[in-house]
Amino acid sequence: MPVKRTIDGQFTDAIGAFGRVDTPIVLAVSGGGDSTALMHLAARALTADQLVIVSVDHGLRDGSADEIAEVAAQARDLGLRHHAASWTWNGKGNLQAAARAGRWAALRAAASEHCATWVWMGHTQDDQIETALMRLARGSGVDGLTGMYPQIRRDGLRIGRPLLAMDRADLRDWLRAEGIGFSDDPSNDDPRFDRIRARQLMQQLQSLGLTRKRLLQTIDHMQAAHVSLQTAARNFAQDHVRQDAGDLLLTGDVLDIDRSDAPRRVLAAAIGWVASRDYRPRFDQLRKAARQVREGRKVTLAGVVMTPESAGVTRITREAAATLPIMIDRPENGGATWDRRWFLEGPARTGMCIRALGAGIQFCPDSRASGLPRGSLMGSPSIWQDDVLVAAPLARLHGGWSARIVADFHSTAFAIED
Repeated sequence: MPVKRTIDGQFTDAIGAFGRVDTPIVLAVSGGGDSTALMHLAARALTADQLVIVSVDHGLRDGSADEIAEVAAQARDLGLRHHAASWTWNGKGNLQAAARAGRWAALRAAASEHCATWVWMGHTQDDQIETALMRLARGSGVDGLTGMYPQIRRDGLRIGRPLLAMDRADLRDWLRAEGIGFSDDPSNDDPRFDRIRARQLMQQLQSLGLTRKRLLQTIDHMQAAHVSLQTAARNFAQDHVRQDAGDLLLTGDVLDIDRSDAPRRVLAAAIGWVASRDYRPRFDQLRKAARQVREGRKVTLAGVVMTPESAGVTRITREAAATLPIMIDRPENGGATWDRRWFLEGPARTGMCIRALGAGIQFCPDSRASGLPRGSLMGSPSIWQDDVLVAAPLARLHGGWSARIVADFHSTAFAIED
């Protein structure tokens, strides 16, 4: 069977499995073989007005601007809208992790601008295998070894990976057969990167009998186990976690993370939800924090504060200092999302800023009537005009503003595809 028909058929099956897909759809296209194939396959399967192509230039190597220019030219020939975004590293943290975060921020912004609810990415079967190998090397458990799902939710968007069951080499053969050009990133051969070392390791493992097929079978088994563990954790959380505005209240059973999988899964999810983080703390950090809280100590970890309260209850609160302020750049909308969890609405004006209340609590005379602890209020959202506090809804300084959690803990923290 010709490669072209196989690839086209697989793509049609993959997007059909997504069910209903509202358009437009944002496609992440860097110019490499995988994302270029994604763009051309999507252009054949859908109409031009249903697609928005987004390319992010990280500015980390020569030639990246030329590659994005080639994507723009191909998109134009296909009649597709193309948006180029740039990202600059601030020199802090892990470069690759920072680049991923910057890329996602650009995709999320494009989705918001075009009212898109879907973002499609060009991850392939090869990426799936390499991800599992890297996580295995880091000592990951079931969650890490599940690899990637064909579709997930993130920040209110659906991410689709229609190439996830396809082989990278087959996609390149298809591109060559179609006469479609694509870029080869020199870093794809750089052994300084974990993913490249995993790619090279795979070649050696196959000689030992650990084939692609067997690794993919293991990932499939892990995904089935993940579903069961997430379900158990969700049930455990219903009995042992209560949401209090933006805080979570945990019973002592949740801190007993050496007992079974459910407590450690729930504790990690609770920290991630309050901290608005996609990544969990390392298990050794989690274990140390749980022990210290059981000893009656207040602990700060991964952007949250864990405080022992009466009757064995632990309160998890957003750490005010770990949040970032945002400017309200579109006052006419009257609302904005802050710290990924909160949506604020009110009489917005140009120059207003949303940030954690912090020391501004001194300007909220009725804050005690809220029933929330002082630390919880200090980590809650507030609206400022220059240095003047305009509103702090949770601290009962409303000023015409309201604040609500976008998605509650119990309905979002244990989604199977997450």
